[in-house]
Amino acid sequence: MARRAGTSGATAAGPPFPMEVDRVNAPSAFERLVFRRLPLACMLLAAAAGLVLGPAWSARVAALPWIVSLAVVGLPHGAADLAIARRLGSGPSAVRMFAFYLAGMAAVFAGFALFPVPLILLFAAVSVWHFGMGHADGQVPPIQAAVWPRLRAAVGRGAVVLGVPLACWPAETSAVAQRLVGLAGGDPLSAAGWFAPAAIRLVGIAILAATAVAQAAELLAARREPGEIHRSLETLVDTAVIALLGMATDPLFSVGVYFLVWHAWRHLWLVSPVVTGVRPVDWPSLGRAVARLHLAALPLLIPTWAAVLAGWWWLSADHSARDLAILSLGVYLVVTPSHDLLIDLLRGRPQTPAEATPRPAIPSSCAARIAC
Repeated sequence: MARRAGTSGATAAGPPFPMEVDRVNAPSAFERLVFRRLPLACMLLAAAAGLVLGPAWSARVAALPWIVSLAVVGLPHGAADLAIARRLGSGPSAVRMFAFYLAGMAAVFAGFALFPVPLILLFAAVSVWHFGMGHADGQVPPIQAAVWPRLRAAVGRGAVVLGVPLACWPAETSAVAQRLVGLAGGDPLSAAGWFAPAAIRLVGIAILAATAVAQAAELLAARREPGEIHRSLETLVDTAVIALLGMATDPLFSVGVYFLVWHAWRHLWLVSPVVTGVRPVDWPSLGRAVARLHLAALPLLIPTWAAVLAGWWWLSADHSARDLAILSLGVYLVVTPSHDLLIDLLRGRPQTPAEATPRPAIPSSCAARIAC
């Protein structure tokens, strides 16, 4: 979008682009409905079902959102990374970018095979950042470019996703982590000390305290800017719904529902104009965007499906749906660091005049620029 004469670009402390651009690129009524209100309604319904039907219900269906996400939106939105790399670079540049992407995946896979417990802990920390920044994508005005606003935005939005299940469901969370270690070839008994329920509960409480501090700091910083106050209040509503889902349902289920209907769905909104050339502003364009993104994801999606199914067949003695869901967590553990760097680089990509999309103009991190 063209800037008004006399405006300047990003500064270390100010918005990356002027507010005139923010209003032009603000989500439409349809986008607010499809990418915020409907996902919030889905999470509220799931939380209500958990409250009415009890914890046993969500434990029985805990694998369902993860299995659905293997084919619909969840894994495909990450498998579109090859298409994103091709859009961000051309020729040798795209090849180098994707080679680094694959090298990062290989390094994380090797680390997970050798040291599963530390990698699971690292994955949790990376997920907080990735979920939080993904939540901020599309919010208006965009998060400021400085390190502290980005950090408090990530913690204030992403930490609640893991903090509530850890604090409210420590034994169930411990069981998921130990099973992931076991499926990775590690010793679940030796991991039990790391994932003791009492320790997990304390970590969850500490994460929630950090969430509260980050959200309070953002509200305090936004007190002089009505647009930022509105953004922070919307964030409070969003995270309250996410917290209710985490309190009311089994942790594998709650994080799976969040991943499918909120995080991955909103990431589709971010990457769709770049990968598919379609901004989903009505139902027909939304359908085209979803279909084209899944088609663009197939070159990575098909081998990933083959690897997941092979691992499930060889590593799960009873071939249970729960083991398939937990193995999919292992896949996300391996790919998320590379995926996050690529998405962070996408965030800093300059918008073209024809690209009327709500993608926020947030400069890429140093890590993404160095990596890619």
